[in-house]
Amino acid sequence: MRKLWVCLCCVLCLSACTAKVKDEKVPQVLQEYKKYVNAAHAQIIPNPIQTDAFSPYANSSEAYYRAMDYVIAHGAKTNGEESVTQQEALQDVEDVFFTLKALYGKYPIYGDARFQEAKQMVDKQIKKYAKIKKTVLGEVLRKQLSFIEDVHFQIDFEPLHESYTMYCEQGVHYQKKAYVKKKDGYYDQSNQKRIVRIHKDADLAAYLKPVLHKDGSISYQLFYRSRKNITHLSMRYADGSERKVAMEKVEQMKRSEDILTEKIVQGIPYLHITKMIYPRASDTYAQYAETFLARAAQFSQKPLAILDLRGNPGGNAMLSYAWSHSYAKQRISGYGTRILRLPLHEEKFKQLMDEETDQSLASLLEDGNYQKHDNLLYIEEPYMGKKLIENKSMLLVLQDETSASASEMLIDELHTMENVIFIGMPSAGAISGSAMSTFYLDKSGLQIMFGNLYGDFPEAYASEYEGISPDIWVQGKDVLKYVKELLN
Repeated sequence: MRKLWVCLCCVLCLSACTAKVKDEKVPQVLQEYKKYVNAAHAQIIPNPIQTDAFSPYANSSEAYYRAMDYVIAHGAKTNGEESVTQQEALQDVEDVFFTLKALYGKYPIYGDARFQEAKQMVDKQIKKYAKIKKTVLGEVLRKQLSFIEDVHFQIDFEPLHESYTMYCEQGVHYQKKAYVKKKDGYYDQSNQKRIVRIHKDADLAAYLKPVLHKDGSISYQLFYRSRKNITHLSMRYADGSERKVAMEKVEQMKRSEDILTEKIVQGIPYLHITKMIYPRASDTYAQYAETFLARAAQFSQKPLAILDLRGNPGGNAMLSYAWSHSYAKQRISGYGTRILRLPLHEEKFKQLMDEETDQSLASLLEDGNYQKHDNLLYIEEPYMGKKLIENKSMLLVLQDETSASASEMLIDELHTMENVIFIGMPSAGAISGSAMSTFYLDKSGLQIMFGNLYGDFPEAYASEYEGISPDIWVQGKDVLKYVKELLN
């Protein structure tokens, strides 16, 4: 097995030698709040595993291999031509849709008819030109494929959709108990009035998010996610009056240049990782990975520890698997079902991805929980336990809007364990796809990126572009300060 997993075995041995957990070191406010969090996490119900949509594509192995050959042959970056002929553009489009049908993880979800409709529209647009610019071709493809919701999907290094911006109430700090919840609803503490609508919406829980205070009380702050510029939200009260609430963009934490940071916060071990690194990329990365995994085992023996995933855009999925499995002392899954359109058992594909990345496709089969469904489909089933996985320790996981992809895999898996509290802002929402295939079209050199993974999550728990919500909502820039005050 690779060095990464040798390290994992070592840290698992280390965990058996560490001291027994002493729960009394955990602040009482967290001891109480964990009961609420555990109950909420235990109520998450995974979606039933649906493979019917994939069945029509199960026996297309010949097309699959041809598509993979195309992707591999066109994996090297090329500038292509600034303009291509109509015929060349049509050939590039043919290649795009052929590879999508054979490889793209979410293709069966949208269905062949939807993609063929998009292809017809793209062809129609191209036929208006004798020659077409590369940028225009990219715009046409992006527009017609805009029905795809997938953060990982890129055309010419641009995603199909803008990400959301998170807004909060102007000038309101987490220390201020701006809104409270009573038996008959939410109240605005500035005027003691009961709220009935926000932004003309009666679903107040979609806007008012919980903050735990040191005294054990819970208040709420106003947050709103939008792709538009927002300056105000309307708030209507039970007495018929209204007020305009000034909004501002949530401030993220200042980005760290360090990949791995360790320190002690109020006597509690703290670890911040800003990238799910590939250990074989360098000796330095290998050392970082070894330290990261060692802390997983050690944290599982501590009364309380802090894992900071803010600013972590993902990367090596195997490192995420390894950390959660080491912390849990067993192989675990999250609440999402993950379906791979990939013949993992085929010799040709066992080392398809770069051996230097420690994320070969074979390792997904061996180290993930993927089980063969048919010739081209592997499934990692979600956690279906009636209770959360026992955890005698407590872990605070810090997250923000840039915690994405492989770091969200780790967030998802840790949700199935007892005594894990998530603090910060919703994650990025790069959860339903992956970024396995990056290639360049033969004629135009246009870059295309998508993956062979489809992740299916309960909608109320996680969704593409909107991510996984925390248990305690605090702006990214304030999260560590908040935790320090909570622990003091």
